[in-house]
Formats: sequence, structure tokens, C-alpha cells
Amino acid sequence: MKTSDALSSIDTKNSPAILGTLHSDTGVFSIIDLSVGDNSILSFEYSRKTFYTVTLLQGDYQLEFEDRSIDISGNSLLFTTTKVPFGIKSSDMGYAGISCVFKEEFITKANSGYRLLEFPIYKPGRQNIYSLTDEQTNDFITIYNKIFDETHADSVYKENLQRTHLLELIFNGQKLAPANSFVKTNNTSEVITCSFIRLLESQFPVESQQDTIKLKTPKDFADSLSLHPNYLNRQVKLSKGRTVSNIIASRLIQEAMILLKLTDWHIAEISYSLGFEEPSHFNLFFKKHTEGSPTDYRKLHKE
Repeated sequence: MKTSDALSSIDTKNSPAILGTLHSDTGVFSIIDLSVGDNSILSFEYSRKTFYTVTLLQGDYQLEFEDRSIDISGNSLLFTTTKVPFGIKSSDMGYAGISCVFKEEFITKANSGYRLLEFPIYKPGRQNIYSLTDEQTNDFITIYNKIFDETHADSVYKENLQRTHLLELIFNGQKLAPANSFVKTNNTSEVITCSFIRLLESQFPVESQQDTIKLKTPKDFADSLSLHPNYLNRQVKLSKGRTVSNIIASRLIQEAMILLKLTDWHIAEISYSLGFEEPSHFNLFFKKHTEGSPTDYRKLHKE
């Protein structure tokens, strides 16, 4: 994949794959040269995406979300949140681009005057993808260059300056015309579905044995959203083409697979964390959706 002149103008020859990681009281921020390293954190299988991104890509990619894939080409700007699983797959096993990766705590009222989730492009449940012109791409590259410059600077203001430039990326992203976005204007079905997905994803990831999924049935979600279960299911099916029960089950199976593969928790502990009263109920649920037992899956996939 050939990198554009603008992208290649960034001097990263002395930089590792993840550049300028800043550990501080306010969180973590990194800038990544996507042409370096394996970029495993951008794969769909990377199970613990506790970060937000602003990613500039050039070339052909497939973006994977929880229930769909989107093919993009040319210059693209992508904003992702922590709540919706996503992955970026290169069509030719190579990447060209830049990504700012950060946690919600990196932008707060206290350190910037803004709260990250106040920005429309980072509202929970949203994924924003924009197709850029060459001129727009160059404008964003200029901002990324400022961040790279600060990465190598020896200044007590480094973190504040990188935060300022990150906000510049966000503000400029919000100026992009909605017509250029892959995200459609919300209608009633999409608004309700977004609220449902946001509520579902707010329960993940499960990070300790003490975490327990509280909302597990369509009625649980309908009650939380003050909707009738049938109405919720109808609107979600209009938007997603899938039932509420199917989406819930898919997300529970996804989390179960992650926990079986990446943790040493007993299956009974995983069962409890995912809201099952008895391990036998979890075993039946897992077999129904995967045609195999949790124990067999762990034996096959345990790292």
C-alpha cells in the first residue's frame, strides 16, 4: 500500500510502533504509526478496547463492527469509542495511516474544559467514518504532525500540547459535512437501537469475577428504556435486521469466548459474571450458539 506524500512527510523513522505514550494522573495517550508493527490493537479480536481513537487511513480497508462490515477506500477518518467492538482489516496485509489512541480520562473538564462524551462524534453507540478529500487529508496531517513533533519534544507542557492538538482533530472532525459520513442521520428506529446497543455495551468488558451482567433479557432492556418489549424488538429489527434476543446472545457469546480464551477464571465464575444462575444454564446456552461446550472451546483456543 502506497502512503501519500502527506503521510510520508511525517518523520517517524526513529519511532516505535506506539509513539509518545504518556502516563499521567489524567490517563494515557499514544500516537501510532500504522505502517510500523502488527497493529494488533486494531484487530477485532483485541478483546479489551478501553480506548478511543482518531484514525486517519489511506487505502482499502474493511472496518468490522459488532454486526456489520464496511469497506472503505482512499483517505478516511475514523472516530471510535470504547463501547462498540471494532476492527480494521487491511486488504493487502499492510497499513498506511496514523492513529491517536487515548482513554476517556485524557480529556476532562479539569484538564481541558471539555468532557469527551460531550462531543457528538464520541457519543456512546456511535461510530463515525468520513471520506476525505486530498485537501482535507493534508489539513489533518498537519495536525498529526504537531502531535508527532511534541512526542520528541522535551517539555513539561508536552502532554497539554498533545491534548490541545487532539482536541483540534476532534473539532475539525465535527466540522465535516454529515453527507460525507458513513453514519446515517438517525431516525426513530436508529435512535432506539443506538440506546439499546449503548445500554448493552455499557456492561462490557467484564473485568473481574465480581462484575455481573444485570441486563440480560429483552424485558430487562425494555424496562430500562421505558419501552414495551415488543416495540423495542420491532424498532431494533427495523434498524439491524436482527432481534433483541439475537443481539444480546451474540454479545454474551462474544464476551464468553473472550473470557474463556484470555482468563484463567473457572467456568462457574464466567457463568456467574455473565448473569447465569447456574453453570449448567451457561453450558447449554454456549452449546446452543457455538455447537460446543465452554470447556472444549477453552482447550482449542486458550493462549
